[in-house]
Amino acid sequence: MEQHPQHVKRYLERLYGSGRRRYECRAGTRREFDGWQRAARRAFRRLLRLPVIAADCEGQGARVEISPEKEDQISCFRQQAWIETEPDVRIQFWMFTPKGRGPFPLAVTPHGHGSGELEAGIARDAQARERMEQEDRDVAVQAARRGFLAIAPATRGIGQNASSFRVADVANRHGGADCRCHSWQVLMAGRTMLGERVWDLTRLLDWALALPEVDGDTVLMLGNSGGGMAALHTAAADERVTIVVPCCAYSNYVSPFGTLRHCSCNAVPGIMEFGEFWDVAGLVAPRRMLTVAGDLDVLHPVDEVTYAVSRLRKIYQAAGAADCYEHRFGRGGHRFYGDLMWPWIEGTLRDLAATGRS
Repeated sequence: MEQHPQHVKRYLERLYGSGRRRYECRAGTRREFDGWQRAARRAFRRLLRLPVIAADCEGQGARVEISPEKEDQISCFRQQAWIETEPDVRIQFWMFTPKGRGPFPLAVTPHGHGSGELEAGIARDAQARERMEQEDRDVAVQAARRGFLAIAPATRGIGQNASSFRVADVANRHGGADCRCHSWQVLMAGRTMLGERVWDLTRLLDWALALPEVDGDTVLMLGNSGGGMAALHTAAADERVTIVVPCCAYSNYVSPFGTLRHCSCNAVPGIMEFGEFWDVAGLVAPRRMLTVAGDLDVLHPVDEVTYAVSRLRKIYQAAGAADCYEHRFGRGGHRFYGDLMWPWIEGTLRDLAATGRS
């Protein structure tokens, strides 16, 4: 692996050193953990600039439009819909409603870089269908088949999704990467793109949890890559998410070699003064979390993922919830792993039903 020269390494170590992380979780007891988490979540929401986005919305509630056309998907119905999460920002999503009597648990499946259609079970050609089937991409369909009312939203700023709201790279200044162009635009305005994505997902929760056919006691959020980033950061900020499964997303923000592990559209200014990724993920505890990674995923090397997992385990232990977090490696690359995710999710649902815990 190519590395930075020594003087650059020393510079980065100074920038990213643990001593600078104000909200690094050092809790050893449940009482210490509770105190840390209360303060850290408030600081984290401010860092995402969620209060800024809320102020820009001037109290506007979510406005939803649902197509009356229902596509029969054998075990469920699929409908196209749109939600205006703030003035002039219209987010498309696909909703899957199981057949039968509700209320149903809720699943929200944000997508990463890509069209977002595969998550909704839409393949435009044979190549897309093959990828969808081989990489378990149609997660919203999978969730609906298992009894969830599932929502597959377009992720803000993702240019590969023609339905995504974004500030496009019209001048080709960023090589056509709309996500980077959009991120630059909002950073200059005092926002973060990741915060905007979290905002969109929380507005979807506001709407969906008010539906009579939704059982708000169980809210699953899962996604791969950038979708996993959006899912995990939303769960960290919003306690209504009861189960989160980020796939090929959880490792560290910056590697020991100074390598950024995520697209710059996920950048949050000052995040390394807050803490590392395990400190953000620790805001989910004691709620249920499964992190999944591919052992051949070149974006997130196994040794770095393993270390990040070990740090998060310690936080869950301090929260008195060691059994509420699990990590699994799949044999493959940067993709979903249905054979690892769904048995864990279904086992978690059984456990929650038997114990009455959330």
